[in-house]
Amino acid sequence: MFSYAARLVAIVALVAGVWEIALGLVVSTGYLDPDALSPFTTASSLGQAIDEGLYWIVFGVALGTLAEIGLAVRKRRE
Repeated sequence: MFSYAARLVAIVALVAGVWEIALGLVVSTGYLDPDALSPFTTASSLGQAIDEGLYWIVFGVALGTLAEIGLAVRKRRE
């Protein structure tokens, strides 16, 4: 059960990271007003938003890898 929950959390973290990076890049190119960033992220600057997105992606990849290892071990035991 925990492996499946970890896989779901990893997917959500990856999506959140990509969203945060995309939002930071769109605001930095001038398509959106920088004040539009505040309702969607806790970052105070565009660079910080991109950094937080990268952290979310690294977290998601690490958690997803651990979940896949857990599922592979469980399947091997069965």
